[in-house]
Amino acid sequence: MAHRLTTLICAIFLFSACGPNENPPPAPKLFEEQRDALDKAKAVDAEQQKLAEERRKAIEQQTQGN
Repeated sequence: MAHRLTTLICAIFLFSACGPNENPPPAPKLFEEQRDALDKAKAVDAEQQKLAEERRKAIEQQTQGN
């Protein structure tokens, strides 16, 4: 039993060492549209936060100037 287990472990290491490790497998295409929509939503949210911060700074400058 131990001999079979050792042989199995050696075979697993041998096959994993011989595989092409340079090119990782491509990411699955599952939910690609949903991921793209989420990425776009994150970009829009970041832009909105940036604009809100710019408006807040402009209002602060106007109130300090008066």
